[in-house]
Amino acid sequence: MNKKQFSLLPVSLAVCMAIQGQAYSQEAEEVEVIEVRGIRSSLNEAMDMKKHASSIQDSIVAEDIGKFPDQNVAESLQRITGVSISRTNGEGAKVTVRGFGPEFNLVTLNNRTMATAGFGRDFDFQVLPSELISGADVIKASRANISEGSLGAYISINTARPLNNPGQHFAGSVNAQYNDLAEKLGPKVSSVYTNTFEDDTFGILVGFAHTDVTNKLEGAGSKKWATLTATPAFGNGPFTYEDGTEVTEADGNLWYPGRAEYFVKEESRERTSANVTLQWAQSEDVTHTFDYLYTDLSAQVFTSGMQLPVQFKRWEDVIVSKNNTILAAKKIASPFDAIFQQTAEQSETFMAGYNVEIFKDQWTISGDISYSEAKSNPVNNLFNPRYVNSSVDQSIPGQESGLLLASDYVTFDSRNSDVMQITDSTVDWADPASVRVHWAGVSNDELKDEVLNAKLDFGYELDSEYIKSVDFGISYSDRTKSRQTNKIGSGCWNAEHTINVCGGKFDLPDELFSIQSGGDFLADVSGEFPRDFVLIKDLKGYQDVVAGLRGEPNWAVPVLDPTASVENTEEILSLYTQANFEYESSQFLLTGNLGVRYTSTDVSSSGFGKDRLSIEKLVGDGAVDDANGVFLDIKYTEPGIIVKEKSYNHVLPSLNLSFDFFNGFFIKTALADVITRPALGDTGVDRKFSDNRAEDFKTSGGNPDLVPYEATQFDLSFEYYGETSSYAVNFFRKEIDSYISTITKQVDSGVDIDGWGDLIEIVTQKENRAGGNISGVELAGLHYFDYLPSLFSNFGIQANYTYLTSEDKNTEEFDVSGVTQPTNGLEGFSEHTVNFIAFYESEEFQARLAYNWRDEFLSARQGVRSNGIPEHVSAYGQFDFSTSYDFNENFTVSAEVINLTDEQSLEYADVRERVTLVQYNGRRFQAGVTVRF
Repeated sequence: MNKKQFSLLPVSLAVCMAIQGQAYSQEAEEVEVIEVRGIRSSLNEAMDMKKHASSIQDSIVAEDIGKFPDQNVAESLQRITGVSISRTNGEGAKVTVRGFGPEFNLVTLNNRTMATAGFGRDFDFQVLPSELISGADVIKASRANISEGSLGAYISINTARPLNNPGQHFAGSVNAQYNDLAEKLGPKVSSVYTNTFEDDTFGILVGFAHTDVTNKLEGAGSKKWATLTATPAFGNGPFTYEDGTEVTEADGNLWYPGRAEYFVKEESRERTSANVTLQWAQSEDVTHTFDYLYTDLSAQVFTSGMQLPVQFKRWEDVIVSKNNTILAAKKIASPFDAIFQQTAEQSETFMAGYNVEIFKDQWTISGDISYSEAKSNPVNNLFNPRYVNSSVDQSIPGQESGLLLASDYVTFDSRNSDVMQITDSTVDWADPASVRVHWAGVSNDELKDEVLNAKLDFGYELDSEYIKSVDFGISYSDRTKSRQTNKIGSGCWNAEHTINVCGGKFDLPDELFSIQSGGDFLADVSGEFPRDFVLIKDLKGYQDVVAGLRGEPNWAVPVLDPTASVENTEEILSLYTQANFEYESSQFLLTGNLGVRYTSTDVSSSGFGKDRLSIEKLVGDGAVDDANGVFLDIKYTEPGIIVKEKSYNHVLPSLNLSFDFFNGFFIKTALADVITRPALGDTGVDRKFSDNRAEDFKTSGGNPDLVPYEATQFDLSFEYYGETSSYAVNFFRKEIDSYISTITKQVDSGVDIDGWGDLIEIVTQKENRAGGNISGVELAGLHYFDYLPSLFSNFGIQANYTYLTSEDKNTEEFDVSGVTQPTNGLEGFSEHTVNFIAFYESEEFQARLAYNWRDEFLSARQGVRSNGIPEHVSAYGQFDFSTSYDFNENFTVSAEVINLTDEQSLEYADVRERVTLVQYNGRRFQAGVTVRF
């Protein structure tokens, strides 16, 4: 922090003191906590918080201590108007608000920024057990007295406070979880204990949660989309459209998937969390609070499957769609690759914080300091043995590659299924005798995130007719994210570039492998495709054999990749002032706030860079073949230290108004300038090189010159609150002045490779560009059927609908043959989102059926899996059901089903027929008992 930044503080204080006002609110207003039990009472409290909030927001409140509405906080948030979620292996992980993805939303825990195990700014809700959460607020209209950083929403997650619920309380639950694809049970236990002492002036809360669950998902898809033309250079053909007419070179590029994939993933996830809260009411006017939260999350994922690499030449009997997509063909000399992948992440996250709140005459003073740290070690080990024709006699000259190039083939057809059908092949992928050595990749990262937050908030109250209070304050944040990347140098070549083990040349002992029967793999998908997969049952033995072939005993031990390693820092100083006013007439009560927030940000990135000295075609054993392309020999300079720094500041005004017409009707409006800073992981000097082969010559990395997203947003809300119902219609618009997108460019390296041609480099990184605008309407309703007779009076419904339109001011025409021009909407925005909950609640029994649906959306204008063409996510809807029965006030049994109808998710590149992912996550079941006193 420099003198210029601190010089603004006295100015801010002077302005605030001149305005006169009342201590009205800090980042999260103090609201009296009412102990609630049951669906209706929690909905009523959330509705009351929405009605009286000082800006437009929605809230969720725990039904009771240790009983948040869902197994996962993210899955509860998706019930809120305009909120949808993304899932990791079927479980809610990250939140999208009004179409703005996780990176656009600022998520805090007890109004503090929490370190994250990932390298981005987005928050992963999997680290927060729902049993330890008391409530959550989704604030959609910004105020000066809440932290800046959200184009989507400010999401405030809160843990319980013992002094807000005096006395001794305990809630403990034991549950069994079951995934019907994995067919395995796992435990889930939690407990929360709270008590107050010394005439309720001292309180303690201790919470614990542990879950150990196995999930499974099954899927198929494609990636590395590429083009060819209907010429003899790519195969004998014939090339014909579906109607039988001939495809000619003049018809342009024909698109095909370079890889077709079939896979099963089994995940073992174990999470242990604990939190402690201590409170001391020193007097009626002074309260001290100390919080500590710790989470240990371990996720081990084992993937088995296979992929069909159909790149390069030798195409026959090619059928092409009207969109110039190759739908079916006979591919000569195409082997299969086994997929054996181990991904794992062990992360530890903790946050410790201290808060003091002081009331002195007309002053309210709140001081807060916290420190959070997250460490994780993501591992990604991928081994791709190759299936070939096991009948090949490798002793015959010219057959060293393990392929009879003139006769081996595979025939595929994707015309009548989202999963590519394999209708015929000379390769037996269910025979260990067919397995040969091929590509391997071993890597692990060491990630660390450290966040220091400190803030001081003031409120001043004066008996004024209109201006009732003023808030002002200062906050400081210091955050550092670092990544150390370790990987093997090459998946095919040894260090001297003299031995290439890829291409299926070398046989492997059969005893290293077993065949996993796919059984009912993708049981809901009919047709012919691989359902049995090779497993490496002796990984150490496999690595030893490859080590002998390469002549490198430690080839599978990853070493530091300096150019992919980086440390990014961010320092933020923010000042704000906000006046809170009130005016009452005989027709309405007007309340509101007008404020401004100033923020100054300094970022820096340090790492290592290197320059290319030469690019040549690699000459050696197996350096060129039709199955693997052309290998490259590239020389670089030694890595050198790079440090880049950047600073920027913003002035962010905001206005919020609420008109209460004394009859249940409210009109609320808001106007504000908002920002979202670039993901800290995207602002680095790091570079990753994929430079082994000419057809896969790529560079990706960070961009230290990025500046924030910027927008002006407007909200207008009409709300009604009755005894048995509440309704709201909210119109909003965001004018985005600055945006950030992933940009993929094709750069001519200036090098001509013999046997390949001009070497084109694919460069991918984030870049600032012009924005666009988002307009939308939200409809929300909550209705109780109290007026109906008997049993029916216990029913209720909660529903909401969001409609979005977006316009991208920076769209560029795709001047690529065979690619459909995407809409001019922004990435990540669904036009329609629907959430619906029907519930029943009597004195002892509760039941709830929820449905969440999100329309299709453009996920990337230039996708990574598709090699730079547009990627889309199809519409997805899911039913969840939960029920519970209270035997008495101390004992409850409950059950829950997630994804009741076993829905699939689907993604595609450019047009619907180019499917990149079909995935089933299965259903999750939970049943258990809860004891409370």
